Amino acid sequence: MSKISKLSLKNCWEIHECERHASGAKVNELGECVASKENMGHSCWAIVGTLCGNKVQCSLAEKYSSCSHCEVYTQYHRTAGSHGHMVKELYPKENNKYRQIIVDRIRDIGWGTGRKHVLEQCALR
Repeated sequence: MSKISKLSLKNCWEIHECERHASGAKVNELGECVASKENMGHSCWAIVGTLCGNKVQCSLAEKYSSCSHCEVYTQYHRTAGSHGHMVKELYPKENNKYRQIIVDRIRDIGWGTGRKHVLEQCALR
């Protein structure tokens, strides 16, 4: 396992330079991003309401189509990302939130039960 520090695992807002984190330059104009508010800078693909590609991602379907090729996702996804294992170790609170989101989503969707999935709507609509 390589030695990676918290400093080298940038948050999504640092990677994308969106300036929507708590002290960012665009907070007054666009508001603080939900990923920053929830301290989920390494798990932003798992939550709706983030601003990606200059568009608020209000559903899981929108997020999947844009996030699956994103640098944050490809680095920090817990099973497929190149540094997902490091997020688990260095950010246990964030990882626990991420795991709970995934568990809740699977429960809500009725994974494997054949129930129709209803997309989540973000509060911004």
